[in-house]
Amino acid sequence: MRVSGVCCLAVLSCQLFGFAERTAELRCKDGQNLPVSGVEVTVRNAARGVEVRCVTQSGTGSCRVTLPSDGEYVVRAKAEGLEGEAILQAGASAAAITLQPTMLSSSVTVVSGSRTEELQEESATKVDVVSRQQIVNTGYERVSDLLQEMPGVLVRRGNTSTVGGEQIQGIDSRQVLVLQDGLPVLGARGIKSGVVNLNRQSSGRLNRIEVAKGTSSSLYGSDAIGGVINMITQEPSTPLEGGLVLSGGSLGMFDGRADVGGRRGRGYAYANLGTSRMDSYSLLPNSPTTVGPQVRRDDILFKTRFQAAPTFGIGFTANAYRNREEGRNASETGLVNGRALDSNQSYAVVADWVPGAATTVQMRGYTARYDEDSYTTPLTGGVTAAANLNERMNRLDTTVSHQFGSQHLLQGGAEWVQIQYRGLNRLAGDNVGQQITARDFWLQDKWTYRRLTATIGGRITDHSRFGNAAVPKFGLIYRLSDSVIVRGSFGMGFRAPDLGQLYFRFANPASFYQVIGNTRLTPEHSQSWQTGLTFRKTRYRLGMTLFRNNVRDLIDTRLIGTPRTAAELNSLLAEYRIEPIFNPLLGRQTFVYFNQARIFTQGVELDGEYAFTRRLRVSGAYTFLNAKDSITNAALLQRHRHTGVVRADYSIPKWGLTANVRGSFYSHWQLTNVTRGLPFQIWDAYGAKSWAKGFETFVAVDNFANSRDGKLQYATPSFDRPDYGRTARVGVRYRFGRSEF
Repeated sequence: MRVSGVCCLAVLSCQLFGFAERTAELRCKDGQNLPVSGVEVTVRNAARGVEVRCVTQSGTGSCRVTLPSDGEYVVRAKAEGLEGEAILQAGASAAAITLQPTMLSSSVTVVSGSRTEELQEESATKVDVVSRQQIVNTGYERVSDLLQEMPGVLVRRGNTSTVGGEQIQGIDSRQVLVLQDGLPVLGARGIKSGVVNLNRQSSGRLNRIEVAKGTSSSLYGSDAIGGVINMITQEPSTPLEGGLVLSGGSLGMFDGRADVGGRRGRGYAYANLGTSRMDSYSLLPNSPTTVGPQVRRDDILFKTRFQAAPTFGIGFTANAYRNREEGRNASETGLVNGRALDSNQSYAVVADWVPGAATTVQMRGYTARYDEDSYTTPLTGGVTAAANLNERMNRLDTTVSHQFGSQHLLQGGAEWVQIQYRGLNRLAGDNVGQQITARDFWLQDKWTYRRLTATIGGRITDHSRFGNAAVPKFGLIYRLSDSVIVRGSFGMGFRAPDLGQLYFRFANPASFYQVIGNTRLTPEHSQSWQTGLTFRKTRYRLGMTLFRNNVRDLIDTRLIGTPRTAAELNSLLAEYRIEPIFNPLLGRQTFVYFNQARIFTQGVELDGEYAFTRRLRVSGAYTFLNAKDSITNAALLQRHRHTGVVRADYSIPKWGLTANVRGSFYSHWQLTNVTRGLPFQIWDAYGAKSWAKGFETFVAVDNFANSRDGKLQYATPSFDRPDYGRTARVGVRYRFGRSEF
């Protein structure tokens, strides 16, 4: 739903300005005089305090705004990699804007930060974006790989079993909400440390990835106290388009992807299919076990939309993947082969209704399922141990938006969600399962006056197990000039323990440990502050964000010991108030979920970009993080105090050449209360050459300096990082129907 488009079409009242009105058409075209769709156009008269926006439509590359009839307006247009400016003369009914390649990477439209479409640099909440161009110009096929170069976001490199989770400003993945097109991704949240495995999310289907930092519970509900990751899928923009991508390289890696779609008349359809392979590997010399499993993943996305009437449209999306992993581990009875099969299916229906020029209504229905089956077979023969896990989600929601004049947008909505877990050897209650439901109501009011934009909102949650909770949000944006923007925000968050944390039980036969849920967990509560500024000129951009996150009753896991006798086990269970329904075993490292009274994360993010020429651009970011237990003052585990990224991009458009070098830097990190991981850095490189008729070849070398865990060089080798080391990939792309990949 394009709320910003409604904002632009809303009529500005004569009483507000005291002048007659005019409707102006704004047309955006590229250097070849072709229309450009999806361009964010801002029309501004600073003296009057008038600022109106619209988004150009597919096919025509134009949009319309209503303005006071007199006066001259400055029109600015921005799209990914393009920007332009023009003057709408007094009394004129149209203006044409020619877009040119930008010196810097353009600000793009975002939705995660405020649930409305707005410029990235004008969001009160810090939002970082991985654009389609950036996705292509890395060669990465996994969402987790793309996020590892984003400031303030930590993703461990390695294989699909050990990576896939993320930290945002020091808040762990279980407190981060993962969405696709604004709807939750199901993936055993709460199981496997609360990680929705982003290694199993393909990047090839995506138009962009948005990461909203800080508490977003007032808009997105539970699981969003650390932030939101929203993966926005592609849509066709021409009558017929499609493409094919094939790549392969080290470790038997192979990725193949094909898509086809078209936009015609009042609707569009789009399909994307992909497959991925990678061999297993070990890190320790002469080890019979594997660190990274052998992986095979297949996925499919289909989406369509039909505009049944000028005021009503309906869309449908189907998304699915199937993942298979195989590896070898050491168990209590010797070496075993492990095999895990997991799959995900989700279906969404979205209807948009425009009952009036200033009002939009969106209704969504969503259902998703996640299934996992795992098997452990001794190499010497014997009985195969099996376990399964099933998760189901059903969701209904409605959002209503109303624009009052050009300066006031009011939004609200209601949501209902039901989640079910069940699993053999995975949940207390086994296949009988567990279930929770939640009903939410939220409201947001956004008001703009000249250079100031203020947002206030809140949410009320009615949880079937934990009762009611209310959280507010406030945000301010002030444009000191066209070059300098200052922002600040405050929000509170509420997150109920998920079913995995409450009822999970699992005894791992390969690694001699067990994880036990805790039915006495209490909800997490958070407070988040952010303030920052952005300074942007033709050749350079600078940004700074100060952040502070307080979390009360954070849910974490703790190793409580290895009980050898029944008396020792019962004593530990009593100390942590664990109910006997979990039937834990003896002789295993035992992990339990518990509430950590108070923790905080605070720090600063710095980022910048400089364009030497249109061909050469450098960028970088640095994050300082202080993350501690507020009561003991002990550092939180698995966090780096200092991280940084640097990137250099070079292109020769007339030769079709694109290349970049990217570096990531990490300081020491606390593994346990007494041990630390070693600092390290990783360098990656990418190059591509475009050929005639839509073909492009590319090569990517990841970790080309072959950085590996320094502990592998010890007399008794060990490792904390599961990085394999240097890998290389080569590939070819083909595109028809539109030029960009």
